[in-house]
Amino acid sequence: MKKMADGSIGADGSDEAILWRQTKVDLAARALGGDVLSASDDFFAEKDNLLLDSEPVFLPEKYTAYGKWMDGWESRRRRTGDHDWVIVRLATHGMVEGVEVDTRHFKGNAPGAVQLEYIASESDPDEQSQWQTMSARMAVEADHRNLIRLDQPVEATHIRLTIFPDGGVARLRVYGKILFNTQHLLPNEPVDLSALMNGARPVSCSDAFFSPMQNLLRPGRGADMHDGWETRRRRTGGHDWMVIRLASPGKVGRVEIDTLHFKGNYPDRGSLEGCYFEGEVPDDKTDWHPILSEQKLHAHRNHSFVENLKNTQEIYTHVRLNIFPDGGVSRLRVIGQPESAK
Repeated sequence: MKKMADGSIGADGSDEAILWRQTKVDLAARALGGDVLSASDDFFAEKDNLLLDSEPVFLPEKYTAYGKWMDGWESRRRRTGDHDWVIVRLATHGMVEGVEVDTRHFKGNAPGAVQLEYIASESDPDEQSQWQTMSARMAVEADHRNLIRLDQPVEATHIRLTIFPDGGVARLRVYGKILFNTQHLLPNEPVDLSALMNGARPVSCSDAFFSPMQNLLRPGRGADMHDGWETRRRRTGGHDWMVIRLASPGKVGRVEIDTLHFKGNYPDRGSLEGCYFEGEVPDDKTDWHPILSEQKLHAHRNHSFVENLKNTQEIYTHVRLNIFPDGGVSRLRVIGQPESAK
């Protein structure tokens, strides 16, 4: 059992951290635009490793001119009684719900404790920045996925992780929700209501065996099959699906289903439904409306649908992508008019 940052006692933090990694948005992800700005010291292992999308690894035989190679950020041993720190700029404004300080493979060289601070600013921090406490100084475990859950979400653009007194951290994940920003939208400008960067987020799916749900909503086109949403092969009938909470309630004008890189494992067909639901995850009583009826899909292709769409004057808060029977989709785009921009 492990004491959490909010004082509660729960199951091993690694289990919950794995769940958060699969279901929540990492606001610091480099794929979304997160960046490591500075660090007090990264003598043994570079600070930029903190935001790598890959899981940390340990290579017993690998050394560098500075010492043992480690997959993370590691400072030298302090002899002055001070502490080390690193500053991360988040991909965009967001509401931070929790932070994972992953010390996997750092067994005899992990920090003894950490503290988290934040600011919300359009500018990068400087010596005059007024950092606010996100979590008080707390002990962390070595070789462990330490999940720090916040009592209340905080709006942030930058995070400062302080480690006491020194040591190594493999990965830093900042979990939360991206805020939908309409400040720079033109009147009646179409918006990708399903874009992760606009604040959309997946809330449930039938299966995400090969990759996390949020990959489907990432910016740009997928880099490879790993950078998409792929389900396992169905052997019992039925079909796979994913439910997405849109960045804003709105009308749908165009749908894109991109199967880039999925050549022998793309879905045979796809469809889209929508609903209006006040909560996070629509329940069994939710009335779903067809937006796009079943359409034949093809390998390694971006499919765009406009004329085939139905119920385009309805306002939706959620959409459900159905794929038949299973397979992989690189990206989903739901282009429309956000209600909040009117």
